[in-house]
Amino acid sequence: MKKNSFGLLGQVSALTLGGGGIGQVWGANTREECVATIHAAIDAGIDLLDTAPMYGNCEAIVGETFAGKLPAGLRTTTKCGLGTPATSDVEKTLTSSLENSLKTMRLDRIDIFFLHSNICADDYVYAIRPDRQDTFATRWSMYAELVIPVFEKLKAAGKIGHWGITASGVPDTIIRALKHTPKPAYAQVVTNLLDSAGSLRRYAEPARPRDILQAANDSGVSLLGIRAVQAGALTAQIDRELSA
Repeated sequence: MKKNSFGLLGQVSALTLGGGGIGQVWGANTREECVATIHAAIDAGIDLLDTAPMYGNCEAIVGETFAGKLPAGLRTTTKCGLGTPATSDVEKTLTSSLENSLKTMRLDRIDIFFLHSNICADDYVYAIRPDRQDTFATRWSMYAELVIPVFEKLKAAGKIGHWGITASGVPDTIIRALKHTPKPAYAQVVTNLLDSAGSLRRYAEPARPRDILQAANDSGVSLLGIRAVQAGALTAQIDRELSA
């Protein structure tokens, strides 16, 4: 497996095993199939597992597969879909999400903890489901003033190695986040031949993934490409039935 430089984590495999398929986001599977997939990935040289609570039972499968004893050199990520809750709930929500993920995966520490929400300006109104935007988008002031300090606190406590953002939100605000100090160590950015964010794009403007990639590179933020085959749209065939 080819290795690439991955910022503060050093060299990692060029490919990552995403947790969506393991957690049945992309169709039904069995526990045996999931465990076999994880082992096949590791045997092929993959050494980064990308998980999240919203990926079904992905984290539980990881916990069951390794029983808290990860193979040497295997890195892990998890995420928290914060949205914009009451300011008094930000630290509790982020911390409890991380603690639940650690417990489920039977780990004491995660290498990267991602904000799994869009980031938007305080007064921004989404084109799609504006009535629910506070469930999927974190407003800028909350991100800058509350989220970042919690991430830094968790890092200082040794619960996470680094923190990052899922850079699929409003492009101008994502670019602002990449240039802001403190900046994320990592960003998940849409990377496919069509520059298509698909259903991740709930805003009216173009997705601008190449501008986001450039801003991340300019700021020294390391990248994890997502939607490489546009959620299956760029594949020749999907091997199982998907729910509507």
